Amino acid sequence: MSKSLHKAEIRYLPLEKAILVVVQATRKLPHYFQVHTVIVLTQLLLRSILRSADYTGRIAKWGTILCAFDIKYMPRTAVKGQILTDLVAEFAEPSLEEEGGMRSMDEKSIGEISLQGPTCWKVYVDGATNQRNSRVGLVLISFEGITIEKSLRLGFSATNNEAEYEALLEGMSMVEKLGGKSVNIFSDSRLIVGQVNGELEARDERMQEYIDQAKCLQSRFDSFSLLHISRSGNTHADSLAMLATSSAQCLPRVILLEDLHRPSVVKMEVIHVHSVRMGPSWMDPLILFLKEDALPEEKSEADKIRRKASQFWLSEDLKLYKRSFSGPYLLCVHPDATKLILEELHEGINRSHTGGRSLSHRAITQGYWWPNMQKEAYEYVKKCNQCQRFAPNIHQPGGILNPLSSPWPFAQWGLDIIGPFPKAVGNKRNLLVGTDYFTK
Repeated sequence: MSKSLHKAEIRYLPLEKAILVVVQATRKLPHYFQVHTVIVLTQLLLRSILRSADYTGRIAKWGTILCAFDIKYMPRTAVKGQILTDLVAEFAEPSLEEEGGMRSMDEKSIGEISLQGPTCWKVYVDGATNQRNSRVGLVLISFEGITIEKSLRLGFSATNNEAEYEALLEGMSMVEKLGGKSVNIFSDSRLIVGQVNGELEARDERMQEYIDQAKCLQSRFDSFSLLHISRSGNTHADSLAMLATSSAQCLPRVILLEDLHRPSVVKMEVIHVHSVRMGPSWMDPLILFLKEDALPEEKSEADKIRRKASQFWLSEDLKLYKRSFSGPYLLCVHPDATKLILEELHEGINRSHTGGRSLSHRAITQGYWWPNMQKEAYEYVKKCNQCQRFAPNIHQPGGILNPLSSPWPFAQWGLDIIGPFPKAVGNKRNLLVGTDYFTK
């Protein structure tokens, strides 16, 4: 029994095992999956694989089973294990020896890295990000010994590194506004310190923009230094970032609480201008589902969109493409733009005035697709003036011939062929004779 199970386990890939777990959950708990929306937290690309039309076999079978349920696949968020460490460190009272040793170590390190001159500012920065929002804590100590505390709530989504950069840029801006020309900034993020000092390379475009902004602010100071300190030496700024009580320092201080609604670095994004006349179309539910995983409220429409979604692909610039069987992806066209495409292919520069079937096939070869395109191509060709004017004459009757009934009872006609005779004018050799049997 163990050998057979071992062999069965080898036949499945790790990604197939994850999909099989979800399938088994639907079989064990069908009453939950049929009534509620189930959210699967995973870092695997289950959503893309189950919607792809390239897979066959067991994955295609499992995808058919899972598409009958309202299942959403979302990435698993990071586990903030540092919260437990901060909780223990907050309620643990250090001994006198540890406190004295830490204080002497901090004073020694700060004394070594402090700049010469009495007009040097000291700034401690820290940023924190959780599931709700992002917050920044700043502690500014002037050359006169006055401490200014500031806590900022970021009104936009940001990562931990972006929050650290926001804290750094805000601290530099505050010192500049207060007239400081020399500043020592301390941060517990090795990545931020290394990138600003040039020791580490920033591959992310967003991080590079933050570095450029920090370099620009750095050029406005006579002396500037950014140094790394341990997390235990930056508890004051960390407490402000976590919205805890301020540190117990017997110094005059002013606590500022503000909201930062925009990031310090604004990226120039390319704005795609769409025509105002473009109204809602058949593409909107598919784009909304592929982009935000949102479905219509009606069950039948939601099932229809979920089944069709595997046949389409959404690009980064929100353009919908149709997956083709043997060629490249086809760009989906808005219903208001189909007439322009047919007009260009039928009567444009390379006009050919082909029939409806050839016109729809030519649109596909050019990389376009929309529903009922063959029917619309037929209707467009029928409306073309040149095609109707110079088309060959059609001798076929326009409708089905209905023979007339007999005008009176017993009326009958007979047709006889007489000949062949010698050739006459026009190569005529036979004679057709019609006889009315009623009147002879």
